[in-house]
Amino acid sequence: MKFIKNNLGYFAMLFAVIGFGSGPPFVTLALREFFIIDLLAIRFFIAFVLMLIFGILMRVDLSIKKIGIKPFLMGLLNPFLVTLGFHIGLLLTSPINGVAIISTLPIMQPFVARIFLKERIEIKVIVGALITVFGTYILLSSQTKAGVGNYLGDLIIFLGILCASINEVIGRRFMQTNVNQLTVNTYQYFTGFILSFIILFFIWPNSSFEYTYHLNFSPSVIAALVLSFITFAAYLFYNFALRRVPVGRISLMYPLTGPIGATSAWLVLDAEITIKIFISLGIILVGTIIPYVNKK
Repeated sequence: MKFIKNNLGYFAMLFAVIGFGSGPPFVTLALREFFIIDLLAIRFFIAFVLMLIFGILMRVDLSIKKIGIKPFLMGLLNPFLVTLGFHIGLLLTSPINGVAIISTLPIMQPFVARIFLKERIEIKVIVGALITVFGTYILLSSQTKAGVGNYLGDLIIFLGILCASINEVIGRRFMQTNVNQLTVNTYQYFTGFILSFIILFFIWPNSSFEYTYHLNFSPSVIAALVLSFITFAAYLFYNFALRRVPVGRISLMYPLTGPIGATSAWLVLDAEITIKIFISLGIILVGTIIPYVNKK
């Protein structure tokens, strides 16, 4: 019990990584029945309501006056543009490709920080980036040759994860102003919910709900509901870990989304998992953790 108590932050980050990694296969399954904007609206609405209820129960200060407009602007990037990019990309490419690209997030951040915050890039970051690019190329090219991958879908997912990286780097200083992480996440998902519903009802009023009554609990409906709870739980565990685990250690654990996501794709979609896939994911894992070794 003492071991668990002393390492609660690491266990929370592990559960968060499991959530982040297991999501894409459920997206692929849900999109077999839902339109993209429908799925966005459902995910954002349920996640926002759950975060709001949890925030009220935890007596978190949800005052908009205190946090200002920045969380709403951050919500445009993540979750809205990030999730939109993932949904579009996963219509075209394999969820295994998606989780592989997700796992490269830690290696992107130093370069994004260089652009927006003028932070110095260390040599080991460049070495790690080259290894990561090599492993990613092996995976994406092999998946495309096997007929389950698509470079355009991979690019769209990459742009989505780039938005996530930009959001985290820009929000880094904002989060240092003693604002509550849960409050910020709640209004980010509120922004995603509002934007998706504006598109759904005013800009592109074309919904799968017009053709199918989604109360039959088909695999796609169950996947959509599971996704919403995964989103909520993953961010809850991630926020818990942020307060108890050094940032460098969190970045070391994040690349585990690759092998976890590949396993999830096999369990949920019966996706074929080859030795080459796990070798390439291993190369990506090595490349992404190199910049964070010995970093607190």
